[in-house]
Amino acid sequence: MPARQAKVDRITSEIVRMLNDPSLRGLATLRHYPMEKRIYARFGRCGFALDLAFDAGRETKLVSVLVEAVARASGRGTKAGYMKSGGTVTAYFVEVVGNARRQRTMRSTYKDAEELFSQVERVRAEFYRRYEEIKSRTPGAVGRVEAEVFHSIGITEPDLFLGV
Repeated sequence: MPARQAKVDRITSEIVRMLNDPSLRGLATLRHYPMEKRIYARFGRCGFALDLAFDAGRETKLVSVLVEAVARASGRGTKAGYMKSGGTVTAYFVEVVGNARRQRTMRSTYKDAEELFSQVERVRAEFYRRYEEIKSRTPGAVGRVEAEVFHSIGITEPDLFLGV
């Protein structure tokens, strides 16, 4: 396996490890995979966030994960696109148990958008597998999350990049 692949896989493996933790009892995500690909193609950067809840004895351990990918030279000059550019991935992990808070950061590189989004797909697939598993064993545990309300006129959904 090339060194670069091993680096970006390190972050993916850490997130997948947390998603497979037997004490995981709740999870949520922000942003949708198709939108991230569109944002990346336009800006050369994208990301997603996860919130995970684990049983930790008498308390609950909450872990928030923020992942950001930035293509080399994003935001500078005229570009045909970023799909063939490599870049950097930064993952931020914040663990909260009671009043204690611990933060750590992992950084990695990727060779192109295909490699980046193959790793994102691994996380996405594992997230939804665990979501369905937890949902099936805890009936009624699915909470309602209010949708954000946007107002728009004169611009259609495929051209909207709100929330970037």
